[in-house]
Amino acid sequence: NQFATRYRVAASSSPKMTAERAKVMDDSIHRVSKELQRLERGAHQRLAKTKNNIVTSDGVANVLGMRKRRFQSLRSVVRKVMAEIRVARLLARWTDNSQAEPNAEEIRERFNRGKSVSLDLDVPVDDLCSKIEVWDAVDCFEIDELCDQPLTQIFMSIWSTRKMSTLCKTQKPKVLDYIRAVEQGYKDNPYHNKIHAAEVTLMTYQFYSSLSALGAWKGYFEQVDLLVLLVSAAIHDIGHPACNNDFMVKTKTDLALRYHDTAVLENFHLATAFELMRDMSISLLEHYLPSPPVTSLRRRIVECVLATDMAVHKSQVDAMQRVVERNPNRQDIDKRALEQYLVHTADIGHALRPVAQHQEWTKRVNEEFFAQGDQEKELGLTPINLFDREKAPPLGKGQLGFLRFVVQPVWEPLVTLMANKSKPAQLFFQRNLQAWQDLAESEEKTAQ
Repeated sequence: NQFATRYRVAASSSPKMTAERAKVMDDSIHRVSKELQRLERGAHQRLAKTKNNIVTSDGVANVLGMRKRRFQSLRSVVRKVMAEIRVARLLARWTDNSQAEPNAEEIRERFNRGKSVSLDLDVPVDDLCSKIEVWDAVDCFEIDELCDQPLTQIFMSIWSTRKMSTLCKTQKPKVLDYIRAVEQGYKDNPYHNKIHAAEVTLMTYQFYSSLSALGAWKGYFEQVDLLVLLVSAAIHDIGHPACNNDFMVKTKTDLALRYHDTAVLENFHLATAFELMRDMSISLLEHYLPSPPVTSLRRRIVECVLATDMAVHKSQVDAMQRVVERNPNRQDIDKRALEQYLVHTADIGHALRPVAQHQEWTKRVNEEFFAQGDQEKELGLTPINLFDREKAPPLGKGQLGFLRFVVQPVWEPLVTLMANKSKPAQLFFQRNLQAWQDLAESEEKTAQ
């Protein structure tokens, strides 16, 4: 390797370099270089079979976004070479797995035969892997009616489509076991349930997929970023009690005391999901890459779920508006801030879906709000008007306000970032806005 040669030349001029140290250095570099050459030859042979480009150490660095840098010690050289060896092994694994993965036609055949992408799901959803890329092609309510496992179907379809098993060490059956357990952890609430989890997971993925397809975002996202987004979206409301943080704090629940009245439910969802992962001995975040470490991925998931707390909604919107304005080069946008924003937007983004789906979500969330209001009255508390079925504003007026003052501000930065990819969602948002406008006007006339 060139960097090894450069290091030898630089080291030979060092006053600290002795003959013994030079011999140790040469032996070490020789061993790792031989191993790297052997693995690269293997990679060349595999890639030749699939008519891909030859992989070199520089190519490996380009694939993983590794930057060239100066090396100041023998230890740093060895670390670099060993990292390239690990990457070469990973590329070999990618090649092997890509040959084993079914193509689109095979996937369709398996669906038709009652198999969902080599997974023994109870009732497969026809051709879901191809539909998840189309904004309005999937209705999570229909999936729930068909198989009663909407989150599992959505999550595993994305997992298979994006070949996440080439990244993650956890075997696909174990992934399936975990996501099924997560889905079972969702309560049968009107709104905060497994269908909502499936919807948020799907929309988060579609945001990611749409951005990744744009030239301005080329190379910005990596497969490991999708892992963070998928897990965050899937677990973000697990165990939700159908009451909000304000209710938990006002009634002094155990969870409110445990989490010091701060992001009570979000902290609970995170703890529940990670405890489940631990108890099932499933390390879903373990992967084959040299970095980032699992602790970093876990921290990013924590940040994404905490970002779904409506208490930080306005600060997130204001921050993202500034980010979009100040970063015409989209590659400069803070990835951690963006992934938090994507999950938060998907969490409240059902107004971006077709009118019938959006209105069903609206009916369900209002049912849950009023149920909490009834509980508060029974406890001698005074619910806010939105949660009081006797004082709540008319449906059309209330939803028009929600879309204009909550959804639209959070959506506008993504319209800019997603460019033409935002058009399908924007079309449905405008239709929903018009539907509530028409209802609000009708309500106003009736009230006169």
